[in-house]
Amino acid sequence: MTRLARIAAEADAAEVGRILAAGFADDPVLTWVFEEPGRAAKLAGFFEFLAREALVPLGATYLLPGSCAAWTPPDTPPWPPERGERFGAALGEMCTPHDLARLDVLDTAMQEHHPSEPLWYLGAIATIPSSQGKGLGGALLDQSLAVVDRANLPAYLESSNPRNISLYQRHGFATIGLIDLPNGPALTKMWREPRKA
Repeated sequence: MTRLARIAAEADAAEVGRILAAGFADDPVLTWVFEEPGRAAKLAGFFEFLAREALVPLGATYLLPGSCAAWTPPDTPPWPPERGERFGAALGEMCTPHDLARLDVLDTAMQEHHPSEPLWYLGAIATIPSSQGKGLGGALLDQSLAVVDRANLPAYLESSNPRNISLYQRHGFATIGLIDLPNGPALTKMWREPRKA
């Protein structure tokens, strides 16, 4: 049965944040960033802010029940300084200085490795644990990559969990390198060449 995703609307931002927080609960990179106690609450605050202020407004977050894929289209402007200040203030209420320092290391490393050419960037894809293994991530990738292909542009992502690499490979992504985090895990950089729609 084909599952038809829809583009998340502003009213879906809380749901997108909830799905991402649940789907990344055991993610190696975010487990390294956000220490216990309170990791679940930190993830919830982190993803709720991102969904509301940065992801859903771009109009490229695909949503299925219990699963979502958040893309950044080409030519998306960088965060305005005031959003960064709000983000820091929101996380500062729940995160330790060590959490914030590791998050800054992660952000800096990702920005340093981010390709400079126009592309579609898959910033996050997640499925809640009770719905994993049912093909939702694959369905989201099929539908969203059709849009990428119509634009005739490459796609890029960093896989923060090795168990997801085979899913991306099945959808045309190839490994192009690693981002090593100091005293932490690595992210796998993955690239997909444009395909004719």
